[in-house]
Amino acid sequence: MASSFWKGVVGIGLFALAHAAFSAAQHRSYMRLTEKENETLPIDIVLQTLLSFVMTCYGIVHIAGEFRDMDASSELKNKTFDTLRNHPSFYLFNHRGRVLFHSPEEEPSSAYNQQALPNPIRLRKLEHLH
Repeated sequence: MASSFWKGVVGIGLFALAHAAFSAAQHRSYMRLTEKENETLPIDIVLQTLLSFVMTCYGIVHIAGEFRDMDASSELKNKTFDTLRNHPSFYLFNHRGRVLFHSPEEEPSSAYNQQALPNPIRLRKLEHLH
């Protein structure tokens, strides 16, 4: 868990960024009133923006915790080849292979017999189409 010190650093950094943005907007409106359009921001606003940005990023990095290695082998070294691309949610056991490749000795299930019987309503609809 992140310590409250680093959360405070992030909070102060964000507040300083907001203050720098407000100062830049105020400076811009002052430049419009005095009709000096081509002047840049004062150095104190630029420095406050950069320092608060660095402080916020530094605090966020400490709040985030431990980083993982970018090397994929460190993450996958404990997995076997069989479990590497194993997605149990895609297992499907009720498919047409059960009907196509059943042995003749097996008794067809009652659900299969109900599906195999022609539907009289469907046949009547098809007869009208011919």
